[in-house]
Amino acid sequence: MKRLAWFISPHGRGHAARSAAIMAALRERDAGFAFELYTLVEQTFFAETLGPDFSYHAVETDLGLIQDTPLEENVPATIQRLDAMLPYDPVLLRSLAESVQQAGCRAVVCDIAPMGIRVAQEAGVPAILVENFLWDWIYEGYRDEHPEIQPAVDAMRAMFARADFHIQTEPIVDVVDCDFTSEVVSRKPRRTRAETRTALGLDPEERVVLVSGGIPPDGGLAERLEAMCDVRVVVTGLGDTIATRSGLVCLPYASGFYHPDLVAASDAVVGKLGYSTVAEVYHAGVPYAYIARERFRESTSLEAFVQSEMPCRRIAPREYLEGEWVSGLPELAALPAMARDIANGADQIAEFLDSTVLADAG
Repeated sequence: MKRLAWFISPHGRGHAARSAAIMAALRERDAGFAFELYTLVEQTFFAETLGPDFSYHAVETDLGLIQDTPLEENVPATIQRLDAMLPYDPVLLRSLAESVQQAGCRAVVCDIAPMGIRVAQEAGVPAILVENFLWDWIYEGYRDEHPEIQPAVDAMRAMFARADFHIQTEPIVDVVDCDFTSEVVSRKPRRTRAETRTALGLDPEERVVLVSGGIPPDGGLAERLEAMCDVRVVVTGLGDTIATRSGLVCLPYASGFYHPDLVAASDAVVGKLGYSTVAEVYHAGVPYAYIARERFRESTSLEAFVQSEMPCRRIAPREYLEGEWVSGLPELAALPAMARDIANGADQIAEFLDSTVLADAG
């Protein structure tokens, strides 16, 4: 059995989705792969992709950025927590290393979570870093206004430099020398477009727009979406039960519908500019109205990628909250989709890990 430890940043779902996609691709190559997951992202999120066959350890592997809202970060609170967290507790590192050793893991994969690199060193196994940006680069963007973040920049940079193997995944926001560069990594749909639409009670021929990640509970957005007559709108993260209200399909977060299936069944997607949403919409080839995250340093490169590679529209945060974008949904859904004939980065990384890194690890 090929068992790997996987340390995953809990900051957003993009890292968790990318890691789940790579693990699934490894199992497609060899059903003997087994995984020990270390993260605070809920266990059920990984079970959607991997099924129940993995071990889960609830560990705060990474702080990332503390956010007041999905679109606003709190830098002073982040610095305060980083100062308390770094350097990592050696007792905790030793305990986690013993857990990795006892499980028989052949390597530790770190999806931007530097703690995994330190644990791998303690356990005496290779550390594999997977990223499209690094936290030291992100924190540097706040240094002019918050010079007290510099110790965290230095600590993160030193830890990331200790990785035995370094993988970058497109779209990359800070290109560096590394051992392997992959195409965009995305989870793959499990149902056909028609199957998902049937399960949602949608007509195969009608225009469908997916609004991913919920909408503000007040401000009348739900009513405006419900009143749409030229498109049907599916909103994830809205309500506690699955409900259909006129032109609006409301799905709670735990709806049982797999997000890549929803993307593939849609004619367009509206969502926050984040790695996993960009990746899934990119591989589906459908138009994307993205909600800009103007203060996040990685957003500049992500936005440039979306604008150059995808049929898209930009929604400013204030415009999103005020609902001005709703009237443009029929035009968005009418944009032509793009046929993709490109490898999924998850398959490329799985091949690299299985044939190169793990072959060397014995």
